Amino acid sequence: MVGEHRGADRGGQGNHRQLAGAAVGRTHSDRGFAAPLPQLVAATPPENMQRWELRDRKPVGQWSKGRVTLVGDAAHPTSPYAAYGAGMAIEDGYFLGRRLAGVDLSDHQAVRRALEEFEEPRKPHTARQVQQAYLLGQVFHHAPRPLRYVRDLVLDHTPLLQKVVGESSPGEIVKQIAEIDKAEQRFAAAVGGQG
Repeated sequence: MVGEHRGADRGGQGNHRQLAGAAVGRTHSDRGFAAPLPQLVAATPPENMQRWELRDRKPVGQWSKGRVTLVGDAAHPTSPYAAYGAGMAIEDGYFLGRRLAGVDLSDHQAVRRALEEFEEPRKPHTARQVQQAYLLGQVFHHAPRPLRYVRDLVLDHTPLLQKVVGESSPGEIVKQIAEIDKAEQRFAAAVGGQG
């Protein structure tokens, strides 16, 4: 069971933390969660509970410096509300590997250029996904109490969520496939068609 709490500001834009049920305590168990969740939390020994915090962080302006780069959550930490953080980390690994293919790793300038070329096309995509996850978290967990019924009604009985999230996804997928095609062309050129 997960309970959501407001936390410190996200660089002036709001932040939240998410806590496991036992760390939240009875206050959340008594807020109308459906059975058997409150009973399961009450029956679970505290030593078997975990607490973790989710924090939103502004995007990092630069992922790479010299021969070092950041990937995944280190570069673009993503709250779980879009269920895409691990996918973006895998994409980062793919694109980084393709950018470094054929690069003389002992040539510091060539590595630096490859890392910069890796991050530049990734930034707009990852920033959009991180922002989308943040906004979904706000809608799902931070609607004012009087608006929650309306929010639930709209999300449950209209195609709004599909329109906002689902219909933008095909365009994003097509853009990522185009980036993969470019990466594969560069890779084939870098390894002389032997990849």
